[in-house]
Amino acid sequence: MLKFITIVILVCSSLVILPRDAFSQNEPDPRGAFVRSLLVPGWGHHYVNPDDWNRGKAHLGAELAMIAGYFGLRARASTIEDQYLTLANLRAGVDISGRGRPFQLAIGDFNSLQEYNDFQLRSRNWNRLIADDPENRWYWVNEEDRNRYNELRSDRDRIRNQLPAVIGLMAVNRVISAVSAFNRARAYQTPELSFLPVFDPVGSTGIVATVHFRF
Repeated sequence: MLKFITIVILVCSSLVILPRDAFSQNEPDPRGAFVRSLLVPGWGHHYVNPDDWNRGKAHLGAELAMIAGYFGLRARASTIEDQYLTLANLRAGVDISGRGRPFQLAIGDFNSLQEYNDFQLRSRNWNRLIADDPENRWYWVNEEDRNRYNELRSDRDRIRNQLPAVIGLMAVNRVISAVSAFNRARAYQTPELSFLPVFDPVGSTGIVATVHFRF
């Protein structure tokens, strides 16, 4: 009889301990923290503990710096492009805005359309000839202007090639922030403890304690 009463008390106690809401009412959800920081780095850390999210501030600051750097590089590349387009128009007498890359490269490699076509004929690259039309003709006033044109184009291409790297760093920053927020939220989780009676075939009884960790 005493054993039965003890089992009943422990079962009733387990019913009080088992509900998840009793533990998760004020606890952050690790998955929610992960998604928040994946969307906005640092948001998950603020969600977990608004009073202590210095790690999140670091991720958020890095994100803002990289966003500013990305748009700064794009603006710089656009400015340089305008410069060499204007230079070709004023000093070589040809409008290359909207022209393909092969045509822009040809202008940088040769002083005039005639010089370019003569080289392709000698090299038997007939498929690379450019029609001798007014809109295709160029002639550089001097070698310095053509070299300056090539420098500007190279600078523009170099800056544009940096943009994918910045985007990659932003993605890495978000993933690291999300994982960090997930781990921090998981550290706040309280394990669930339950007690259940166990009966074996010979009639003896016992108690099994189970601890549940939520992830």
